[in-house]
Amino acid sequence: MTRNQFVFVCLFLTMLSEVLLSPFYPQYFSEAFGVQGVEMTSIFIICCRLVVIIMTPFWGAILKKWSMRQVVICSLFMTAVFKVILSESTTFLSFLITSLLLLVFQSSLYLLYPYLVESMEQQEEKAKKTTIYMLVMHTAIIVSSLLGSFIITWEMPLKVYLIFACMDLGLMVILLATKLLSPDAVKKDQPIHMKVKKQPIYFYMIAIFFFHLGHNVIRPYFTLFVEDRYEVGNQMNALLYVMPSMMAIILKFCVPIRVFRGQDTMLLYIVTILSVFSLTIQASIDSLGIFIISRIIYGGCFYLSMVVLDIYLFRQFHEAATYYYSWLIAVQNVALLFAPLLALTVSKVSLYVPLLCGAVLLVAAIIAITIHNKPVVLYKKVKENEG
Repeated sequence: MTRNQFVFVCLFLTMLSEVLLSPFYPQYFSEAFGVQGVEMTSIFIICCRLVVIIMTPFWGAILKKWSMRQVVICSLFMTAVFKVILSESTTFLSFLITSLLLLVFQSSLYLLYPYLVESMEQQEEKAKKTTIYMLVMHTAIIVSSLLGSFIITWEMPLKVYLIFACMDLGLMVILLATKLLSPDAVKKDQPIHMKVKKQPIYFYMIAIFFFHLGHNVIRPYFTLFVEDRYEVGNQMNALLYVMPSMMAIILKFCVPIRVFRGQDTMLLYIVTILSVFSLTIQASIDSLGIFIISRIIYGGCFYLSMVVLDIYLFRQFHEAATYYYSWLIAVQNVALLFAPLLALTVSKVSLYVPLLCGAVLLVAAIIAITIHNKPVVLYKKVKENEG
């Protein structure tokens, strides 16, 4: 197994285990633990987001002193242990505490992605790895949704985590038996002369926050909106919901890598503006056919903008990308934490308002990235007249 294969297999299995039962938490919490499913699901998600927000930058700082190999070996062992414990949970409190402890270590595994990309010397290779990561992520979302609907019918669904624990231990054994992720193996891919670009990252992180908040504020009540306006069946509703993930998989094989070589910022502006228009159309149109077309356009633009944002970070910060990406994940999770709360607030007006709210937030993201690229000069140093 090569380093690239190991990283993407590890990321796929990690995403799969994390998302597998999440769509069915309300039903499962009610039936298995005898608690209020909807309320406890909200508490569970908020607690999980907070752990990731705190721990991801922590792991990014740890990687300045420890090697990625050491961190991954430790994390895979601990995630395997907590997944075994999770499979035996009989109360909501034990499930919550074990899940949070699991995320403490599992959050480090997502840094394998920037670690891999930053070791690539050629920009084309960076873009290629970024698009593969998007493919892995969205495939995991689709597979977990389909597989989870089957596993939730088991008498003891949590036993599936025993399988994932064995997979984690298998990956750990592979690491111990090989030199994968070792510093010596990575060094040959590193450029000889690399300096971190001294550029403030604040407005970039603000753009990331608005970007993910805008795209996720439309998700919580999207199926209710579609059902209310178009009266479609569950299958069509689910298809429209996962269309961004489907478009990501399709475009991975259709869009050539050379598209991401040039002016990525201009591409980001174009696809984000198209996303704004498509969300506005989705909120205002009554035609199901036009809605489907706008949903396809939105899904494609969502995929392209995610790729461009990641490539932009890797090009700006080079070998420090893993550290900065840890903060990007934290900011993203802050947005994911606020998205359902904002969606709940604006949906009280109407179910289509979250779509318009998402469009406005994406405009804010464009403004933030523009300021990041061309910071406002508050004062200009004047050279003294020496004559």
